[in-house]
Amino acid sequence: MKKSFIYLIPAIFLLAGCGKKISITINTNESTVAESSAKESIQETETKVQNDVEMLKAHVYYKIAGDGNTIPQLSVEGNEKLNDIVNKINNEWVGGYYPRINLTRTDTSVFSALLATTVMNGSTDTKELLRGVNIDSNTGKELKIEDVLKDPTGLYDRIEKDNYLADEYGEDIEGFSEKLKTVLTNPDAFNLGANDKADLAWTLSSGCMMIYMTAKDEYTERIVSIPLEFARYGEFFNEEILSLPKDYAFEIPTDKEVKIDLDGKIRTVKIEQDIDEYLMLQKIDVTIDGEKSIYEEDASYGISKASVVKKGDNAYLYIELQYDNDYNSISIIDLNNKSEKLEISESFADTALLNPDEFYLGDRIYTISTLGIEGRYTVGSKGIPKILENYYTITTPIQLTTKISIKAKKLDGINGKEVGDYDIPIGSVLVPVGTDKESFTDYTTSDGSLIRIPMGKASEYGFSIEGKNIEDVFDGTIFAG
Repeated sequence: MKKSFIYLIPAIFLLAGCGKKISITINTNESTVAESSAKESIQETETKVQNDVEMLKAHVYYKIAGDGNTIPQLSVEGNEKLNDIVNKINNEWVGGYYPRINLTRTDTSVFSALLATTVMNGSTDTKELLRGVNIDSNTGKELKIEDVLKDPTGLYDRIEKDNYLADEYGEDIEGFSEKLKTVLTNPDAFNLGANDKADLAWTLSSGCMMIYMTAKDEYTERIVSIPLEFARYGEFFNEEILSLPKDYAFEIPTDKEVKIDLDGKIRTVKIEQDIDEYLMLQKIDVTIDGEKSIYEEDASYGISKASVVKKGDNAYLYIELQYDNDYNSISIIDLNNKSEKLEISESFADTALLNPDEFYLGDRIYTISTLGIEGRYTVGSKGIPKILENYYTITTPIQLTTKISIKAKKLDGINGKEVGDYDIPIGSVLVPVGTDKESFTDYTTSDGSLIRIPMGKASEYGFSIEGKNIEDVFDGTIFAG
């Protein structure tokens, strides 16, 4: 039987695995010497980890290209050593039909990301092109596999002996063992993170080394994510790679057994979802340390992504569910309070959740149009995200043209102070960039100014500007269901 995988492709392809029982198991059995060594290796670095390694501020955003398409861009603050790689990503490596930047680790030890691009391979087929970006944050130099692993060949031999990865993936991926061997033992097969076919890559997270391979369906190519966990294979990794910040988060696959180590304690988590014949999620079974909790569902199409979020002495499981009209929500389960599940209306943002102290979540609003937004959050009480400031960046790239003249305020920067009046004549082109969701929206103008236009609730529905409905103020508004 074909297995389902975690894919970095549009939601319609994510649904390809529906109809099957999908599970994650994080095993706590420490019976073998190798597993014990892995645990000791992580414990020995803990004090150094929490004092020396800190998170970087990294953000994925979008810009409108000359052809009108949107392309992802990356910004990293506070580390000039990463300027060269950021420039390469933004100006040379991002392109194609559907480009993505998936950050996997961004701290003062390691900067890592997967770049994936969907391209058309003929009139109907699609092909995925992969590049793994792995950089030493202290030097700005590329990390090779020998910088990450003490004994790459030994790790490959161990995996081959265990044989469970070949059993899990070999049926779907042609030449699986040879590709795995290439990643672990042949760094010369990669040039700046890409192999000659761009069908193989690897990155690092705070929980594992992730290997990516492509697998072909009838018309589409999908990306398969294969984790090599620190908690399982820690003895093979260099100490610098195992050095983590005190607080961190990382994505986990929803398709296989995974081990995670949280401050020297290995936890067991198993997630199962039941999808019916109508492709609807019926329930989620979450087993933590052998205790199962069942959560009934009746409106979701299933799990799109899951992450472990460690904050202080606590750790949480964030599970994102997908619904109609591209709507998502996140369920939060405390790994120490195994029965309680909380839910928020926000979703994961384009910038991956890696830093529990400051991260982005996405949402949708219906103000001057149907707009995607993202805000900055921190993990608060019971694992519930808490907004850091009441300001949200607008992520939907639209342009609006004024039908009337409008009074606005000029700003001295993003969400900055008002520095004077600004008159907007009829026919002006504005790009929405930020909002508090209720009383104003900020825009950039054609002359590069940043302005703020007040808004309020309309008398009948929606929002208004200067007493007029939004549709009477702007051309170019789009309201979706």
